[in-house]
Amino acid sequence: MNIAHFPAQHRATPGELDTVRLRVDVVTDGITIPAGAEGVVVAVYGDGKACKVEFVEPVHAVVTVEHSQVA
Repeated sequence: MNIAHFPAQHRATPGELDTVRLRVDVVTDGITIPAGAEGVVVAVYGDGKACKVEFVEPVHAVVTVEHSQVA
């Protein structure tokens, strides 16, 4: 599996079905998804300013994250 990296300085944005990695911990519904967790983009919002990402490990969750929160 390839991991897509989207450095903020290049302004590249992830697309649907790209694999991304969290840069920071994300807390949602009392669940913490740790920095470094890999997930798949299932939707992109606002011309790439945010995206919905599905994570399987370490916990199964679907969360919306800002572009700056993923690499």
